[in-house]
Amino acid sequence: MEIEFPNFSMPKVTAMGTVSFQAKVEGEFIWCEISFEALRDHFGAISMIGNDLLHAFHCGKIDIEETARRYLESNEGRPMLLMSSDFQ
Repeated sequence: MEIEFPNFSMPKVTAMGTVSFQAKVEGEFIWCEISFEALRDHFGAISMIGNDLLHAFHCGKIDIEETARRYLESNEGRPMLLMSSDFQ
């Protein structure tokens, strides 16, 4: 399965306090999300303020994309939400 994380679209903070980021799976663009709890517990987000969430996302981008890749491979490329328990 071909999975990429292009930089065409910047990650976005959602109304639910998640960060949404784009993946390209087999040529199709999809949106994935990571929860505030995951960003706080594993990547240093200090609040749900947008800049804090985006800073934590960028600090953990490599690990986040690696985890997202594993989930996309196992769920046949469907959008998903990464939670704190998805990271070690």
